[in-house]
Amino acid sequence: METQGLDHIHILVTDLDKAVGFYRLLGFQETRRFQHGGRKAAQLKAPFGLTIDLNEARASDNPGFNHFCLVVSDVDAAAEELRGAGLWVDGPVSNPETGRRLATTRGPNGFLVQLVGPP
Repeated sequence: METQGLDHIHILVTDLDKAVGFYRLLGFQETRRFQHGGRKAAQLKAPFGLTIDLNEARASDNPGFNHFCLVVSDVDAAAEELRGAGLWVDGPVSNPETGRRLATTRGPNGFLVQLVGPP
């Protein structure tokens, strides 16, 4: 699998406006507000290129780190490689909002890792 870089980090927050304000203090710029899965969301970008996606948590969610996403050269091949290694992989699926294909797996401690094709 050819990993090309970090695409984004996804965080669930209890108060979207407060979270956006906090990350602005850290030097991030808000690039857009939108609905993601029926919840309020925002995307922020750091001057050094890191993107953070914030989603307002539902009552059943645990606020905090949700997943990080890596850019890979071929999502389908990467998913097959991970499956071949005995890992669970959800997808690949196409995201109509971004126009990209993505797949999700879990590391050995249960943390979600998403893979996405190049933008």
